[in-house]
Amino acid sequence: MEIIGVEAGGRGAGLGQNAATLVYGRPGVLHGTYSMLLQDSAGQIQETHSVSAGLDYPGVGPEHALLHAIGRVRYEAADDEDALAAVKECCEYEGILPAIESAHALAGARRWAARHPGKRVLIGLSGRGDKDMPTLSQTLIARLEAGS
Repeated sequence: MEIIGVEAGGRGAGLGQNAATLVYGRPGVLHGTYSMLLQDSAGQIQETHSVSAGLDYPGVGPEHALLHAIGRVRYEAADDEDALAAVKECCEYEGILPAIESAHALAGARRWAARHPGKRVLIGLSGRGDKDMPTLSQTLIARLEAGS
């Protein structure tokens, strides 16, 4: 069984463009915890970006860092556009408004399923999307209303 974690890929791979700590980060100390962090070459913590405020953080808990280090979980990133597309798709086909945080997992699962036709996928959806309506109004809904 393969376990995949999907992080906030934001706008790209550069520092300040994402919040994908395990994909793009390196070890360091933040808030007294040694873990993986998004930091510059001098060890200074960097600003992050994600369409999801809940994922916009420059570090990750030590449990995830350990699972990554021992190879138990493979982590990848889903960018803002993929996450928003997953929100839209989940709403259209399932009638569920997922939290934007969870939509990153949906985007990752979509990619995995495309590479593994016929296989089963289990996705952990947490939270609900109604709390994300201000963000969705400025991004996804605004685009839909504009016809793009």
